[in-house]
Amino acid sequence: MMTPNTRLRVSILERLAPSFAFAVAALSGAVGVGMFIRFFSLLQQSQIAGYASFFGGMAEVELVVGVVLVFAAVLGAIGILVSIIRLFTTNTTASPPGLLFLMMGLLSVVGPFAVHYVLHRMKEVVRTPGLVEGGASAVAGPFMTAAPFVIGAACVVALGVIAFSFIPFSSRAGRKASPLVCLMLVEILIVVLAGVYFWEARGSFRDRDMGFVDKTKPASESSTDTNTYDSDLDSNTNDAPYEFRGPMPMNSNSRPKTISGGVLNGKAIEFPQPEYPPAARAVRATGSVSVQVTVDEKGEVISATAVSGHPLLRSAAVQAARQARFEPTKLSGQPVKVSGVLTYNFSGQ
Repeated sequence: MMTPNTRLRVSILERLAPSFAFAVAALSGAVGVGMFIRFFSLLQQSQIAGYASFFGGMAEVELVVGVVLVFAAVLGAIGILVSIIRLFTTNTTASPPGLLFLMMGLLSVVGPFAVHYVLHRMKEVVRTPGLVEGGASAVAGPFMTAAPFVIGAACVVALGVIAFSFIPFSSRAGRKASPLVCLMLVEILIVVLAGVYFWEARGSFRDRDMGFVDKTKPASESSTDTNTYDSDLDSNTNDAPYEFRGPMPMNSNSRPKTISGGVLNGKAIEFPQPEYPPAARAVRATGSVSVQVTVDEKGEVISATAVSGHPLLRSAAVQAARQARFEPTKLSGQPVKVSGVLTYNFSGQ
């Protein structure tokens, strides 16, 4: 006859489903990190990346990780069902300690939680320009450095929890509710985390479809000048990116004629060089940026729009173009506006 102090071999069956659930949850973090590395690498190389592509990529990562977590939750539910059945039946094997389930479950969700934090933080930075110096790249940079270690750790955790199912050890006999309670706690955590991923993906799709509006400005101001702030990405690839427009004359009939001046670099009397943005430095972005400018009759830039170049370099080029100064241009003795292009080269030095 077995007493509560009798020690029996721990059931492999009761450990199997929860262990696979924990392994899948851990691997969801590795999947998320891998997709994030691919997405951010494509973002670094893109010359036309806009907010739509940024939030679309974020939504893709969030959906995939969310689906993997749902699969982990299904396996966890099977493990809970097995624990319930064993709780009300007579068994020749013992149940594993509940605390062990809890520890493994918490360890398995560290990876997906870290991915969620980085994705959420990046979206906050993009939605609120100036929140973090260097923008989204400043958030992603350290994570990209640690990404291989995160993937490795997730794989080690996954292999470890699966091996746990087959390692023979003993525990005291008798019905124990602690494994069931701990499994339910971990199951709730996995389900909530999956729900958070789907909720975040929903928000990313909304931002992608509706377009980005600078929430630090009043609605009336954002609708007329949505791109005067520093940002890492274009707000809309269909609109003029990183555009600055100065005040226009009230009477359209009095506007002077605008002539084309071609490349204006050599015609500037003041030609400040742009600063190399920290975000661009983080991803080693280089190349030239062309800025379409309009110079008024006083020689001051009243409109500047980046028309080509790496997204992480455009804002700095526009800011520098706004500060350029020119000799007033006259046509038949009358001052006129000049439209042309300023080119800035970023070598990454």
